[in-house]
Amino acid sequence: MNEAKYRSCVGALIFNQNNQVLICKRSIKKKTAVGRWQFPQGGVEVEKNEDYYVAVQREIKEEIGLEPSIDTLKYVSKLQNPLSYIYEDSPSSTSRNGGHIGQMIHWYLFYLPKDLIKIVDLNVEEKPEFDECKWFGFEEFINNNEMIVPFKKDMLHTLFLESQPIINHYLESALDLTLPKQ
Repeated sequence: MNEAKYRSCVGALIFNQNNQVLICKRSIKKKTAVGRWQFPQGGVEVEKNEDYYVAVQREIKEEIGLEPSIDTLKYVSKLQNPLSYIYEDSPSSTSRNGGHIGQMIHWYLFYLPKDLIKIVDLNVEEKPEFDECKWFGFEEFINNNEMIVPFKKDMLHTLFLESQPIINHYLESALDLTLPKQ
């Protein structure tokens, strides 16, 4: 795969203790995929040699107003390999997207307790990325064609398959820490 044709990006998969993921509804002010749901994600500032983890922290702050910390949004892991998708086929898609045919996303996983969704701030930027966010079952989300961006479906399915063992391990470990020892 020729990475130069793919925009270098990062994504934040944020989950809670009920194995739900934080999904966000694209703003009505956006040009594409308006009203569709997705995860916080965005481009890496490659011209500034931006580190991927720094980029995902920036995107999380810009899009949902959170910063990783021990008390709130906890970094859990990173998928070993980036996942990609190709933009929908339209005559203007490559010119509109800087000559890129799609995105190559480096995915980071974070844990946020369910009740802390109240600290999400969608109005950090002048032109917010999202109008709404909520917790949702991951598998239910990727199988809901009315919610997802259609050309991201295969990538989201792979993300689900690759992230579930990490999420399950994290949640089982957290549960082990809360159970009384016998």
